[in-house]
Amino acid sequence: MAISDRIRKLRQERHWSQAELGEQLSVHQKQVSAYERGVNLPSTEVLIKLAEVFNMTLDYLAFEAKGQPASLNIQDRELLRRFEEVDTLSDQEKNLAKEILDLVILKHRFRELAGPKAAIG
Repeated sequence: MAISDRIRKLRQERHWSQAELGEQLSVHQKQVSAYERGVNLPSTEVLIKLAEVFNMTLDYLAFEAKGQPASLNIQDRELLRRFEEVDTLSDQEKNLAKEILDLVILKHRFRELAGPKAAIG
């Protein structure tokens, strides 16, 4: 299911109008309509707000991920070393690192999905 369909489905399940969802996201109703039609993709900031208002994870919202088990197959040794260093940080610092990585990964995935059809923003 495309993100546009998930946004529409989640909004309709809550019996919200596009304008009501737009208010919660601080965007105009026309922008919500564009997201639901797949004309535009939500920015990272809007994705985070969508996840919050729908009480969903970013992975589920953007990619319909369903608790895939973690695996470790990192070929880049420098990246692996950095992950090992992150593991020594406080929980708060680890969470910040995870959020930053999530945003970078989401941006990459959206660029792959967007192609020439949709503008990210």
